[in-house]
Amino acid sequence: MNKKYLKNISGLTLIEILIGIVITTIMMAAMYTSYSVVNQSYSKVSEKAKISKSSRDLVSMLMRDIRMAGFRYYAGTYEIEKYRLDSIDGGCTDPGMTLPKISYLRFDNGFVLQENSHNPVVIRKNNRFSNDGTQTIGSSGECCDLIEIVYEDFDQNKLEQPFKKYRITYFGKETGTDEYLKDDGNKIFITRYGIYKKIESWEQERDLKECESFPDDGQWLGKRESCPECTNEPMLVRDHVEDMEFIPFDENGRVIKNSSGQFPAPELSDIRDRLYDIRGVDIRLTLRSKESFFRKESTRIISGLSNTNASNTDRFLRDSVIVSVNTRNLGGESF
Repeated sequence: MNKKYLKNISGLTLIEILIGIVITTIMMAAMYTSYSVVNQSYSKVSEKAKISKSSRDLVSMLMRDIRMAGFRYYAGTYEIEKYRLDSIDGGCTDPGMTLPKISYLRFDNGFVLQENSHNPVVIRKNNRFSNDGTQTIGSSGECCDLIEIVYEDFDQNKLEQPFKKYRITYFGKETGTDEYLKDDGNKIFITRYGIYKKIESWEQERDLKECESFPDDGQWLGKRESCPECTNEPMLVRDHVEDMEFIPFDENGRVIKNSSGQFPAPELSDIRDRLYDIRGVDIRLTLRSKESFFRKESTRIISGLSNTNASNTDRFLRDSVIVSVNTRNLGGESF
């Protein structure tokens, strides 16, 4: 091979190769850094959106039930005629039955036994359940308030017992303990709470064997029944809840409470006469992330509805939703 041909062959020197490796490394590092930033931002946005969606879903559930509080079902002409002409034997000699225009379900106000309370809305502050099933009252600012909502319904497929009454209860309960490593290296344990929902139902007591008609004095008592939608045990609706707060107000927008700051309840003789003055409920729901969200710890203030603030020093993300709900079925006649 002649020397002239060899002179025309071009190549890379060692220095050029090293420069190329350095440039490629810098580009790869920049790409990885950009990917990490974007991925971290996406994870934060996704986690925040998930918490926000959970908050809205739970608040929507609470709003729907609170709006139903105090609802009473009135049977129309069509349904009354349908029951009269029904060919199904409801337990009496003649088929069909006379359907009253309104339910005759009546209940104790629960002055002695809380479980007998069937008032439309009852709110108990800082009232929750421990893991052993006992009901406890925490200090101000602690999770969570308890709310009972009662309303009526009608089951057109149940010939002998068309009217029924529901009681929906939302409350907080301990679901576990999370271990958290602080920035200074010390470990702390944070109690984790969840929101639970319990559904109970009552129906009219009626002795069908004797073919008794519905009374005019409205003194029928109700009996607890099991139903597909009822829950023998409370069901967990959402975990990692920071707080759930309810405040009732009257038609003038004033908070209904006694001198001790307690809301109307059947066991409170000094304010239970205002149970039917409730025209709306303010709701504040605060959820937190399951894992650490921020890179550094900071103290964050959570504002409450009852002029109380709670502070937390950690790296968790918290999201609060505050809404006002009107109890559109309350007012006028007692429930």
